[in-house]
Amino acid sequence: MRTRAVPMRWQGLGKALPVLWGLYTGSGSMPYRVCVDLAAGSAKCTCPSRKFPCKHAVSLQELDIPDALPPDWVEEWTQRRATRELDSSPEAVARRARSREKTAANRASAMSSGIDGLRDWLLDVASAGIASLPGRPASWWQAFIARMIDAQVPGVAAAVTEIQEIVARSGPRWTADVADRLGGLHLLCFVQPRTRLGVTVPEETVKASPGISDCWVALLRLETDDGRVRTVRQWCWGRQTGRWAVAIRHSAVGAPVPLLPHGLESSALVHPYPASDRVALGELEGSRAPDPVPAPESWRVSLASLEPMLVADPWQRLFPLGCATVRLHGASLVDTSGHALPVRDDTGLDMALALTGGIPFDAWGLWDGHALRLGAIALDGALEVVA
Repeated sequence: MRTRAVPMRWQGLGKALPVLWGLYTGSGSMPYRVCVDLAAGSAKCTCPSRKFPCKHAVSLQELDIPDALPPDWVEEWTQRRATRELDSSPEAVARRARSREKTAANRASAMSSGIDGLRDWLLDVASAGIASLPGRPASWWQAFIARMIDAQVPGVAAAVTEIQEIVARSGPRWTADVADRLGGLHLLCFVQPRTRLGVTVPEETVKASPGISDCWVALLRLETDDGRVRTVRQWCWGRQTGRWAVAIRHSAVGAPVPLLPHGLESSALVHPYPASDRVALGELEGSRAPDPVPAPESWRVSLASLEPMLVADPWQRLFPLGCATVRLHGASLVDTSGHALPVRDDTGLDMALALTGGIPFDAWGLWDGHALRLGAIALDGALEVVA
C-alpha cells in the first residue's frame, strides 16, 4: 500500500462539504496541513512539493472522511479564498477562469497519461499470463497502484487493488474473476467514464440538479468495513418509476446511519449522480410500512431486467434481484418454473427460513454473478428485511 494512503499517517481528518482537510505525517518535523475545496477545484498543502495539486491533496480526496467542524487553519484558508472570490472585476473573473481551466487541463493530461500506463500494464499482464499474477511481489502491485493515484485516476487504482485481493484470496474461481476484472479495465481504456476513473462530484452539485420524487422502498442493504470507515449501501425501489436507486453513507466512528429508513417506504426527492444509480437525498417527506412490492414471476424474467443496468454500467458488480414464490432446494432458490439461483448460506437465509418455516416466499437479494445475497422476503405481501 502506498505510504500516504496509510490511515495512521493521517490525523485530524474532517469535511464540511465542499471542503476536506487533514494532517499528514510526512518527512518533515511537523505534519503537513492539507485542505481541498472540491467545488472550486482548489487545494492547499504545506508540503514543499511544487506540483499542483500535490500527492497529499490527491490522496486526501480518496479517503472516506467524517463530517466535522473546520479547525481554525481551515477557516482561515477558506476565508482568504472567499475574500479573493469577492473581487468581481473583469480581471479577477478572467484570472479565476484561467486558473480553473489550467487545473482541468492538468488533470486531463495526468489522466491521459494514467490511461496510457494502464494499457501498458494490461499488455504486460497479458504477455505473462494470468497464472503469473500469484508470483508477482507486493511491490509490483504497489508501484502501479501508486502510479494510478498520481495520475489522478483513483478508480483504476481501486480496481487493481481489487484484482490483487482476488489473487491473494485464491479460490476455485479466481482466474475467471481476474479475467473479468481485466476485461473491465481494458474496456475502461476506451470508454473512460469519469465516475469509474474516480472523478468525484460534490454532493452540493448533485443536489443542484433536477430530482426524482417517488415512494422509495429501502429493500436491500450491504455494510462494509475497510478498516478506516464503515459504509452502508441501500438499494431502494421506486414505486412510480420502477427504477432502483443506490443510497450510500459513510462513517469513521460507529455504524453509519442509512440515508433512508431501511425496510420502510419513504416519500422522498432524490438527486441522481451523473451516469450512476447513486442518489443524494433532497427532501424526505415521511416514511411508513411498505405496501406489497411486486416481484418478477421467475428468475429468467428478473435476470433479463438487468440488461439496462449492464448496458449503462458494464463495470457494476452487484445487482438487485427479486423473484416471486421461491423455495429453498439444497443451496439454491428455485422458482415456480424450476429455474434456480445459488444463494449464500448466511444469516439472511437463516432468518428467511426461520420466518417462513420452509414454505415458498417472495425473495429479493443482491446478485454478484455467482450467488444471491438474500436481503428481504415477503409472505402474503408483508415485507420483512432479513439482512
